[in-house]
Amino acid sequence: MLNTEPSLSIQTKASLLEETVTICIEKIKKQNTKWHAIAKLLEQNAVDQVQQKQKIFAESGEIGPLAGLPIVVKELVDIKGLTTEFGSFEYAQGPAKANAPVIDLLERAGAIVLGTAHMVEFAIGSWGTNPMKGTPWNPADPKVHRVAGGSSSGSAVAVAADLVPAAIGSDTGGSIRIPASLCGVIGYKPTYGLISNQAVAPLGPTFDTLGPLTHTVEQAKILTEVMSEQDLSHEPVQLKGLTVAIVNPGLLEPIDEQIKTAYDLALQRLEDCGATISEIKLPLSFTEFQALNGDIVSYEIYNFLGHIADRPTSNIDPDIRKRVLAGKKVTKEDYRKLLDQLSQVRETFYRQFRNFDVLILPGTPICAKRLSEVDESEIPMSRYTRIANCLDLCAISLPLTLSKELLPIGWQLCSLAHRDDFLLSLAQTISVDEILGDRLRALAKRNTV
Repeated sequence: MLNTEPSLSIQTKASLLEETVTICIEKIKKQNTKWHAIAKLLEQNAVDQVQQKQKIFAESGEIGPLAGLPIVVKELVDIKGLTTEFGSFEYAQGPAKANAPVIDLLERAGAIVLGTAHMVEFAIGSWGTNPMKGTPWNPADPKVHRVAGGSSSGSAVAVAADLVPAAIGSDTGGSIRIPASLCGVIGYKPTYGLISNQAVAPLGPTFDTLGPLTHTVEQAKILTEVMSEQDLSHEPVQLKGLTVAIVNPGLLEPIDEQIKTAYDLALQRLEDCGATISEIKLPLSFTEFQALNGDIVSYEIYNFLGHIADRPTSNIDPDIRKRVLAGKKVTKEDYRKLLDQLSQVRETFYRQFRNFDVLILPGTPICAKRLSEVDESEIPMSRYTRIANCLDLCAISLPLTLSKELLPIGWQLCSLAHRDDFLLSLAQTISVDEILGDRLRALAKRNTV
């Protein structure tokens, strides 16, 4: 694994840039056939960027806060000269004439874009499967092809397999946090609108949010600051006095017992440190949040991609075609009512949440499934994630421990819109909690005996 912390330091020496990028490129060349994380490797582009940044470093001694950090970007963001494929053979619009603003921001801050990452076709799906272009392999199980979660599957796999230190994904109903949880990395969904979606292929414009997948909270913070052009500094958040909202445990069912045990253990640690944990009454059930988010997105994606799904000869996955065509059933009047309901649900939740700092939930109800066992008609993975999109919360997925099968288990922290600085600071406090880490490592060790 690369030592990624120096990659984020202003003191990174120019002489290390080429070595770091070369290591990542060689890893991708050797391992991507196995993991299927990278859609396009931009080797020459990376070499050109390294030379440019070495020149800047030689002249000024600085190359930005990302200082040569190699990254890959989900293939729904425009990169000049590349065809934005959106996980599909049918979407291709021709080479992009310019970078999306977020790409320019990343490169100006010193990032080196090594390539694009595979994803679910049109970003429609939380399993992480793509029968048309290939399904990324979750590195947590090198022997059995397990799903990585979606739709930012390739982004999560690229980081989890140490092909790159960080990646950019998108989150409409959990598409950053689900794969982060299943692959054992950190995934951050910022406040909606904090990062520009200009020149980014849309799934559901009401919810679409770009965000980072990384190994550390600090990396996620810096990448979010760069992409949003915001200073997200915040004093360290103490666990003592923290007010934590949880839901009635019965509402989490069905849930894998190992995930529930890890989640409960982590909550107990927070309580031991002085946090106050109380149940909150949600305005909708998790299933209803899934439906509300899904119906709004269904209308929006059909309006954007219906012309492709309506064409019988389109070379798209049959399941994806069905999901796009489902948007035909949602009328303009239905859509207006759904948006009204969304506003009402948010108002209700904000009143109930006013005395809380953070809502904490499991990341997913189950661990990564074998690809051969996936039922595309089921959508369990987004059960705990769509709530954050519906309620306009910022949310971060953190690794917790491992299951008996050595599969990652994660949890997510959520807070109100525009409290990104607070949430990232809290996540940093929790991620370095040695006692919690010891307890969860002990649980993982017990699980593997």
